[in-house]
Amino acid sequence: MVGRKAFLHRMGGRFGLIMLAVVAAVLVAQDYLAGEGANRRKLGGNYPPGTCDTYVYTNYYYVMMGLLCWGIYYMFWGLAIVCDDYFVASLEEISEALGLSPDVAGATFMAAGSSAPELFTSLMGVFAVKNDVGVGTIVGSAVFNLCCIIGGTALFTPTVLKIDWKPITRDTFFYAVSIAAMIYVLADGNVTTVEATSLVGCYFLYVLCMAFNQSMMTAIDNCTGAATAVNMDHEFDGKEDEDEDEEEGVISAAVSAPISVLFKISIPDCTEPETKHLYIVTFTSSILWIGILSFFMVEWASKLGCMLNIHPAIMGCTLLAAGTSVPDAIGSLLVAKQGQGDMAVSNAIGSNVFDILLGLGLPWMLNGLIYGVDLSVDSENLVPLSFILVGTLAGVYFSALCCGFYLTKPLGLFFFLLYFVFVAYNLLHEFKVIEF
Repeated sequence: MVGRKAFLHRMGGRFGLIMLAVVAAVLVAQDYLAGEGANRRKLGGNYPPGTCDTYVYTNYYYVMMGLLCWGIYYMFWGLAIVCDDYFVASLEEISEALGLSPDVAGATFMAAGSSAPELFTSLMGVFAVKNDVGVGTIVGSAVFNLCCIIGGTALFTPTVLKIDWKPITRDTFFYAVSIAAMIYVLADGNVTTVEATSLVGCYFLYVLCMAFNQSMMTAIDNCTGAATAVNMDHEFDGKEDEDEDEEEGVISAAVSAPISVLFKISIPDCTEPETKHLYIVTFTSSILWIGILSFFMVEWASKLGCMLNIHPAIMGCTLLAAGTSVPDAIGSLLVAKQGQGDMAVSNAIGSNVFDILLGLGLPWMLNGLIYGVDLSVDSENLVPLSFILVGTLAGVYFSALCCGFYLTKPLGLFFFLLYFVFVAYNLLHEFKVIEF
């Protein structure tokens, strides 16, 4: 067990290194596309005042650069620990108490919990800084969820996972409805209270359908003549390679000790018999820590982007999108390593449904109810962003269909390729290489 946890904890650090490498690649590409000398734009002004123009950042540039990179890396690491040791464990207890199937738990509780940072960010944007919620960031997070989370699940799980076609089809349908609802609401660049309330209502309709999920799945099986028994041939419980994982090194244990102690003090461990009944407290405390860690990760990523002179739109679809989605990514990898491929995929798609319907709809609805005015939002690039969302969803679903709903390594690479195509499009569009 120690070896398994050491491996899973290191996954957070690996995600951090991967995303920092992506930022470095984006920086090189941006320099090339922006040109040299006078043609190269100074982009720091596009960030909020005070992001990277304070005394310590201007006078200790390289020191702060190193500290920011380490801080982002450490936040990824901390998220891996809290997700593995507490969040996923609480989900298992909740699912058992409510009798939920893994895919329903992934699409509801897991998606809501791991998407809490994005909801907090949206609420702060509407009520604290009086800023409209950036649709581009939501799109970046949605594409990251679909491509990198499902792709990472396929690449980093030791075995090939076979996922059930019914849950992924169900979640794909609801996500498509969510995209259509968002496009309708944003079409005129003005969000009314009724429109925002409709988005929230759609999410609760989604949850209501999940409550009758077992009946729907049984009805589909009866219509198709499929057996209702669960096929266990593809299940992987994480025990086969448990002994193969190396134990956590002394340096690794020492570095992670401070944040691990904080978690141990503030979050009850519901895997222990004496605190097993506190799984709701564990779930709530885990969400709070996920929000705190994600907040600092996003803040430091914004400062890093400003110091490196990377355009905020590009940061939004790379490191910031990954920062707000890393709880989903790590959570999906953890449950996939335990053989729950349906739960991992449902979490990735369900998080997007949550982000669009509740992450956008709830702050907009509260704005209308509290202030009594409509909210203006940026919908300038709605058409290309809509094509991106629909195209990514279709690409992921139909490629999985062509592979017989097996999450293979080549399929994982294809999903990552889709994400990098999206990042490349953002770069080319931002620097006017392509107009659309």
